Amino acid sequence: MSASAHTSVANLKAHQNKVAPNGLVKKEKVVNVGRKQRKRRGSIGSSINLAEPHNFSWIRNNIGMRECIRFTEAPVPRDKPDPIPDDPQCQCGKRRSYHDPRYQKNHDPKAKWRVDTHTHNSATNAYGEIEFIGAAGAGLSVKLRKYIRVDHKIHSQKLMELLNDHWHLGTPKLLISVTGGARDFPMSNKLKNVFRKGLVKAALSTGAWIITGGTYAGVMKYVGEAVRDYALLGTAAGHSNVVCIGFASWGAIDQRDKLIDDRGRFPAYYRMDTKKPKGVLLDPNHTHFILADNGTEGKFGVEIKLRAKMEKEISEQKMSGVANVSVPVVCVVVEGGPNTIATVYEAIMNGTPAVIVSGTGRAADILAFAFQRAPLVDKLVKDSKGNIKKEKRTVISDALSVRIADMLCKEFGEKELDTHLTRIKEMLMRRHLITVYELGGGTQQYDIDSAILHALLKANKGQVQDQLQLALIWNRVDVAKREIFTEDRDWKKGELDDALHYALVNNQTDFVKLFMENGVSLKDYLTVRELTLLYNEVKPNTLLYELLEKARGKSTRKFNLFDVGKVIEELTMDTYETLYIRNQAKYVLTEAEIDGEDVMAEEAYETGVGKGYVVTQSHVREGLKELATRCTRDALHDLTDHFPSPVRELFLLAIMQNRCEMARMLWEDGNEAVASALTASMILKLMSDREDDPDQSAAMLKHAEEYEELAIGVLNECYNDDPERTSLLLVREQDNWGKSTSLSLAKHAKNKNFIAHSGVQNLLTEIWNGKLSDENNGYLLWLCMICPFIIPFTVIFREDESEEEEKQDWKPRHNIDLNLNQGLPYNLQGDKLGDSLKVVKTEEPVTLRGGSSASNVALCDPDEDPENAHHYEETTGIDIIDSGKELSWWQRFTLFYDAPLITFRHNVVSFVCFLGLFSYIILVNFKEQCSPAEIVLYVWVATLAFEELRQIAQEESNSWRIRFVSWLSEYWNIVDLAALILFGVGVALRFNSATLDIARIILALDLLIYFVRLLQIFSIHKNLGPKLIMIQRMMIDLLFFLCILLVFLLGFGIASQAILQPNSSSFVDIARGVFYKPYFQIFGELFLEDILENVGCVAAGNATPESGVYPCPVTAAIGTLLLFFYMMLSNVLLLNLLIAMFSYTFSAVQDNTDVYWRFQRYDLIQEYFSRPPLVPPFIIISHIFLVVRFMLQKFCRVCLRYRSGEMKQRIPPSKVKQLVLWETIQSDEYIVKEKALLAEDITEQVKSTGDKVDDLLVRMEELFADPETGVPSKALGLLGEKAMEERLNRLEDQMERTNQAIDWVIMALHGNKLGHNDGLPELKQIEPRKEQDNFDNEEEERKVPTTLEELGIALHQKARSSPYPGTAIRRFLVPDEKVPWECNFSSYRPVSYTHSQILDMPHYADIDLLQYNKKERPILNFNSYDKAVNHDRQSFTGNYNITDGIPQNPRGRTGMIGRGLLGRFGPNHAADPIVTRWKKNADGFKMEDNGLMVLEFIAIQRKDNQQWAIPGGMVEPGGVVSETLKREFGEEAMGSMEKSPEEIAAIHKNIEELFQHGVEVYKGYVDDPRNTDHAWMETVAMNFHDEEGTSVGLLELQAGDDAQGVRWQRVSSKIPLFASHQAMLRKVAELHNAAF
Repeated sequence: MSASAHTSVANLKAHQNKVAPNGLVKKEKVVNVGRKQRKRRGSIGSSINLAEPHNFSWIRNNIGMRECIRFTEAPVPRDKPDPIPDDPQCQCGKRRSYHDPRYQKNHDPKAKWRVDTHTHNSATNAYGEIEFIGAAGAGLSVKLRKYIRVDHKIHSQKLMELLNDHWHLGTPKLLISVTGGARDFPMSNKLKNVFRKGLVKAALSTGAWIITGGTYAGVMKYVGEAVRDYALLGTAAGHSNVVCIGFASWGAIDQRDKLIDDRGRFPAYYRMDTKKPKGVLLDPNHTHFILADNGTEGKFGVEIKLRAKMEKEISEQKMSGVANVSVPVVCVVVEGGPNTIATVYEAIMNGTPAVIVSGTGRAADILAFAFQRAPLVDKLVKDSKGNIKKEKRTVISDALSVRIADMLCKEFGEKELDTHLTRIKEMLMRRHLITVYELGGGTQQYDIDSAILHALLKANKGQVQDQLQLALIWNRVDVAKREIFTEDRDWKKGELDDALHYALVNNQTDFVKLFMENGVSLKDYLTVRELTLLYNEVKPNTLLYELLEKARGKSTRKFNLFDVGKVIEELTMDTYETLYIRNQAKYVLTEAEIDGEDVMAEEAYETGVGKGYVVTQSHVREGLKELATRCTRDALHDLTDHFPSPVRELFLLAIMQNRCEMARMLWEDGNEAVASALTASMILKLMSDREDDPDQSAAMLKHAEEYEELAIGVLNECYNDDPERTSLLLVREQDNWGKSTSLSLAKHAKNKNFIAHSGVQNLLTEIWNGKLSDENNGYLLWLCMICPFIIPFTVIFREDESEEEEKQDWKPRHNIDLNLNQGLPYNLQGDKLGDSLKVVKTEEPVTLRGGSSASNVALCDPDEDPENAHHYEETTGIDIIDSGKELSWWQRFTLFYDAPLITFRHNVVSFVCFLGLFSYIILVNFKEQCSPAEIVLYVWVATLAFEELRQIAQEESNSWRIRFVSWLSEYWNIVDLAALILFGVGVALRFNSATLDIARIILALDLLIYFVRLLQIFSIHKNLGPKLIMIQRMMIDLLFFLCILLVFLLGFGIASQAILQPNSSSFVDIARGVFYKPYFQIFGELFLEDILENVGCVAAGNATPESGVYPCPVTAAIGTLLLFFYMMLSNVLLLNLLIAMFSYTFSAVQDNTDVYWRFQRYDLIQEYFSRPPLVPPFIIISHIFLVVRFMLQKFCRVCLRYRSGEMKQRIPPSKVKQLVLWETIQSDEYIVKEKALLAEDITEQVKSTGDKVDDLLVRMEELFADPETGVPSKALGLLGEKAMEERLNRLEDQMERTNQAIDWVIMALHGNKLGHNDGLPELKQIEPRKEQDNFDNEEEERKVPTTLEELGIALHQKARSSPYPGTAIRRFLVPDEKVPWECNFSSYRPVSYTHSQILDMPHYADIDLLQYNKKERPILNFNSYDKAVNHDRQSFTGNYNITDGIPQNPRGRTGMIGRGLLGRFGPNHAADPIVTRWKKNADGFKMEDNGLMVLEFIAIQRKDNQQWAIPGGMVEPGGVVSETLKREFGEEAMGSMEKSPEEIAAIHKNIEELFQHGVEVYKGYVDDPRNTDHAWMETVAMNFHDEEGTSVGLLELQAGDDAQGVRWQRVSSKIPLFASHQAMLRKVAELHNAAF
C-alpha cells in the first residue's frame, strides 16, 4: 500500500473513532445492512496517530512564526569581506533578497537589531509530515513524521492543544528530557546498545515521551537510533510506538525551503544525504518536530526556553485515568558541555530529578564524579521547634572542590569556572534528586530504564503512596519491589486498597500478586460495592461491556451485580444459579450505594443485614425466618457485605475480560480448582462464539483449552490419590459455582477430554452399575432379569464386595472423613412438573400430615434415627459410596432394578419387542378393523411419547422453551420426534378407509425410523459407539456433497433434456430427464438407448415427438459427448471427493475414538439414570406416580423422599470443607509439578541459570560497592572503586612502614660498619601519595559566621576554602589553630597566585610587589590614605602588620599569597547597600512569621559564581562610600546601565530619596573567598529601608551588567548567601524587629 493510500485509510479510521482525553478510542455503533457491528480498539495511550485529517485552518489561525520586518545591515569584519556585497546580510542572518520587499527598508538602520522590535508574528507556513530520504533505516516503524514551525514565544497551552487534539498524542505517563552533547562523541557499540535499549524500554514500559534537541548529531542522534532500533520490538509486543519529540531552532536547520507551504506539506521530502548542508540536519528517527523560530537564521539555542516551557506545561498535565497525579519529568544527562551543566542545574533547582549517565564523557562524567565522591555525614541540626536531630548532609571538601575544578578546566577551560563549580555544589546539596547510572560499568543492579524510574521515586522519598501510584501507572512491578516494598515497611490495613483497585482495573497481574504477598486480604478488600465498581470500570470497547449493556437494557443506570448475574447465566447455562441473583437483597446495590452515598449500609451491617438491603418490617421478618433455618457459621458470615470467596469473584471478572495471566494467578490462589477451571472454559467458549473479532475469538478458544487442561491436571492428581473421593468431587453440588456439578459443567462446556478422563469414566461406570458390583457376571444379570427371585442369592452388591476387616485396613492418603451419606432435611418445591424432580434444601420447617416437623421425622432425615445405624438407607441423589451397611432382601430387589444398567437392558428388550409387534402389525395384521395387538401398539407408542415429555420436563433448565430446545439438540431425540409425528399422522389416516394405504406407507416409513433408532443401543459399546459418530459426521459430509452434486446434476440434466428432447411439454418427462436420468447415470444406468437409437428421428424444430421417435444422429452425438464429460466429473471427480471426505472424517474420529465414545457415553448414562425402572408400556405407571407426586407437593406440601434424577450429590457443609481442602492440596501438588516440569525445559534452565548469575553478581556488587554511594566502579569490575581504593591505601601504608623499617635496618647496619664496603645503595625515591586524592579524611565544612559578633571574632573560613574562585588552584591547608600569625607554623608553604588581569595593571590595581626582591620592593603608603593612587589603604580593623614591605591579613593565614583577584595589596574597600521593605501578601497586608513581620531585601545573583548576594561593589579610586552605594545599587539592582536617560533620572531620584536615611549595619573585614595573606576585602554595609514601599519598592527590578538576576528576597536564615552577607542581614532584621 502506498503512503497516500495508507494515509487515507488511517484518516477514515480516525474520523470514525472518537479519541477520548485518556487516549482510548470510544466505541461507536456502525450500522451495516441492518446488522449491528461492534467496533473495538485497544488503548492507544500515547501512541502515534500520523494520519488524521489536516486541520489547515486551525493551525494557520493559532500557530504563528517570526519574520524579520526591519532589514538592519550587519557589520562586515575587515578581515572577512562579504562575498556577496550586492546582497548584504541582515543582523537576523538573512540576505536582503530573502526579506519581503516591504521590509527591506529600515527607518532607523542604526538601531540595534532585536527580536521584539524587528520581527513580527504571522501565521506559520511550515507544517505537515516529513518523509526522510537517504537515511539508513529511517522510518522503519512509522514512515511520516510530524513537524511544525512555531513562534519561540508561543503560549505553551496552544502547543499542548496541538499535541493532544490535532496530533492525538494524549497525555504521557512520564516525560524523559534527554540533554547532553550536541556534537558527535565516541561511544562503543556495547554502550550504545545498553543506552538505546534502556531508554526505549523506559519509554515503552511507562508510556513516556522523550524530548531532545531533534538534530542528527550527538546525544539526539543516539536517542533517534534507539527509537529506530527498539520501537518495532515494542510494537510487535503490543506496545504503542515511542513518542520522541525534537525541539530545534528553525533558523539553524538545513533544507528549510522544502518544509514551507502555506497549506502544509504532506509529505515534505527531506534528504539526509546532502553533501554540504547549510545547517544541521533533523534526526530521521524522531516522531515529531517542533521548530522554534525567532526570526533569525543560523543561530542555535532559540528553542531552549520554549522547550523548558513545554516541559513545565506537560509536567502540569494530569495523567488520564488517575486523579490528581501530574506527569512526572526526569532529566537524562548524556555527555555534554558547559550548557549541559546549566541545564541540569536549572532542572534540579526546579525539583526535577536527573539521571547522570556516567561513562559518556565530559559534563556527565564530571557530575557523576562529584556525586559519587561527596560523602554524606550526620549533622546535628535544629528543626523549626528547636529540637536537635540528626540529619544527613553532603560535605564538599576543599580537596574535592579542587579536583572538580581541575576536571572543569581540562574540559571547558577557566571561563565561568566558578559558576560551574558553584552550580555543582548546589546540586550536590539536593543529591536526592540525582541518580548516577554507570554506563558499561560491569554488571548493573538495574538497567538505565530502572535508573530513570528510581530517580523519580527517590525524588518523592517519604511519599510512599505517590511512589506506589507512579509505579502502578508505569506498570513497573520490578521498581515497586526494589524501591517501595522493602522489608522495613509495614503496610496498614486498607492502605493498599486503592492501588489494588487500580491494578485490577488495568490488568496488572504482577502488582496484584505483589499486594497479596504483602498482606492485602481480599476478604477485607472485596466488598459488594467494590466489585460493583470494578464491573462499572470495564472498558466500553469489550465484549463484556456489551453483554452488561444488554443485561441492563435501555436504562442508563450503572451496572450492578444483578446484571452481572444475568451475563453469567447467559454465558453458562440456564440452571447455573448465580450468587448475585440468588441473593439480590445482599448483592444488588442502588445508585447511591454504588456512589458511596449509602447511609443505611453501616446500620444494616451492624444489625446483621448486608449492604443493599432496604430495611423494612417485612424484610426483617423474612430475614429472621431465614436466619432461623441457618445453622452454620458460614451462613451467618454471608450476611456481611463481603463475599465468602472473594478470589472466585475476581476470577470470574478476569475470565469474562479474557485476562489470561490475571485469571491464572487467581485460579492458583483459589479453591475448588476443577469447578472453577471448567466454568472458565465454558464461559470462554461461549464468549468466543459471540466475539466478532476472529483474533479475539481464537484467543478465547485457546484460553478455554488451557483451562480444560488445568481441570484435567488437577483431576488426574485427585484420581491418583483417591479415586472414590474424586468421584464424589465430580458429582458434588457446588454452591459457589451455580449449584452445578463439575460433571455437568464439563458436559455443557463440551470438554470431551475431561469427560474422557479415567476418573470421570470410573464415575460414569459406577453410576451405570448403580449399587451392583463389577464382579457380577453379565450373563448372570440376564438370568436374574428373567428369574428375579434369585436376585438376593446371586447378585453381588458393593456392600458385599469385601469383608469388614479388609475395609478397616484401607486408609486414604489424606485422612478426611468420607461418611458423606448423612441426611439433610429436604423439601419438594416448584410450580412445574420439572421442578418436582429436584431436591432442594429446606428453607423453613415443613409440616407433614401428622403435624410434626420434617426435621424430626425419620422419613425425611433417616440418618438421625439410631435404629438405622446398621441398615442401608437410599439417598435422594447419586449413591456412589460403599456405605458398609447391611442390605435387606427388599433393598436388593429395588437396588437391582434401579441400576441404570438393568434399566437399559430392560428397555432394550422392551424396544425389540416393540419393533417385533410393530413389524407384525405392518406386515400381517394391518386391516380396516383395528385388532387388539394394534391397540397395544398405540398404547405403547403413547407411553413412549409420555416418556419424551418426561425427559423434557426433567431437562436442567428453568424455562420450558430452553428445555425443549435442549432436548431437541440431541440427535436421537430428533429421531424420536420424527417417529412420533409420522406415527401420529399414520394413525390419523388409518381410520379412514380411503387413506388406509397411505397410512400403511407412512407407518412403514415410521417403522424404518424406529429401526434406525435401535442404533442407539450400540452407543454403549466401545467399538460400535464410535462408528455411530462416524456415520453422523459422514451424513453431514454427504449433505455438503449433495449440494455440490446438485449443481452438476441440474446443469447436465437441463442441457441433456433440451438437446435430446426439445420442446417437451410433459412435466413428468421433463422431471425424468432433468433429475431421474442424471441421478441414476451416476450409478451406471446410462440410458444409452434413449440417446443412440435414431429410428424415426425428428428435427429439433419440430413439435413434440411421438412415442418411439428418437432424436437425430447429430443431437445424439452431442448428448453422448455431454454424457461423457458428466460421467467424468460425477463418477471420477465428485465420487472420489466424497470418498476423500469420508476418509478424512473416519480418520479424525478414529484418531480420537476413545474420546468420542467416552463423551457420548455420558449422554446415554444420564438418560438411563434419570429414566424410571419400568419399561414401556408399563412406564405409564411411573408417569402417573410423578404426576400424583407433583400434585401432592404443589398443593399439600408433603415431604416425600425419592431419587431426584439429577447426577449430583448434596453434602453437609462440614464434609464440603474437608473435600475442598483435599482438592486444594491436590491442586497445589499439580501446580508444583507443572512448574517443575517447566523448569526441566532446557530454555527455562538456561534462563534460570542466567538469572541466578545476575543475582549473584548483584549481591557481590552490594557487598563490595562504595559504602556511601552504593555505586560499583566501572573500571574495577565487581569490587567497588571506593572499596578497592581503601584496600590499595592500606597496602601502600603497609609497604611504607616496611620500607621505613628496612631503611632503619640499613642505617643501623651501616652505622655499625656491618654493611657493604661500597656504602649505602642508591634507592629510587618513591613519590608520596597525594593528599588531595583523599577526599573523606578532611574536616567537614567549616561553620560560616551568621552574626556580626561571630564575624568580628571568628576565624575566617571562606578565605581558606579551595579552590580559589575562578581557578582550580588549591590553597595550602591551614588548620584552625594555625590561622593566627602569632602561632608558629614552620611548615607553612602558601601558594602564590595573582590573576593575569591584575598583573596587567588596570587602574584599580597596584604594582606586583612580589616580583621584586625584598630589598628592592617599592614602598606603598600602607595604613594611610595613598594620595598617589587616590586610594584609602587604612583598615576598618586598625593598623595591620607590614612584613618585608607587604601587608599581612589581620585575620591570619589563608594558605595563599599574592593578590588573587583583588587589585590592591592590603584592604580592598567595598560598599554593600541593603535595601529593604516589608513583605506583603496578595491582599496587601504585611506578612508575619511567629508574630514578627517579614522583611524583603533586593538580592542579585552574581555572574561569577551564581550565588545570591547583597548588591555592592568596589570603591573606585578617589570615590567615597556613599557614592559607591548609590552607583552599585543602580548598576546591579536597578539596571541603570540599560535604561533611557529619562528612566535613569527617575531611578536616581528615587535612590536619592531613599539613600538620605541610611543606617550603618557593618563596617569591617569580610570573610571573602578572594582574600589572600596579602590582600583582603573590607566593606561598609548600609541599610536603606522603604517603610511604605512607595519609592524603590515600586520600581521595576532589572539586573545590570554585573548581575545575572535580581529579585526581592525574604530575609531569612535559611537562604545561603555570598561571603558574610547572612550575618549582615541578621543585624538588619534585629534593627527592624523582624523575623529571621
